[in-house]
Amino acid sequence: MQTIVNLPESLYEKSALVAASRGATVEQLILEAVAKEVQSDLESNIIGTEPDREVNLPVIKSQRPGTLDLSHFDFDDLLA
Repeated sequence: MQTIVNLPESLYEKSALVAASRGATVEQLILEAVAKEVQSDLESNIIGTEPDREVNLPVIKSQRPGTLDLSHFDFDDLLA
């Protein structure tokens, strides 16, 4: 399949230098980079891990931090 990708000139020039140093074309370099990225993403999803990203969870502030005892709470009720 053929597609057109617009690269900034400076990125294309750097890509051409890297490709030439490897004895490859820019097209081959791009194909290799995309294949690595796709493979990495597939492996992450298969293994069940996702790339690190910051998650902001809701926080409920307590007037008495550390005093909440959930040892006898039935969490299965939440899932039912």
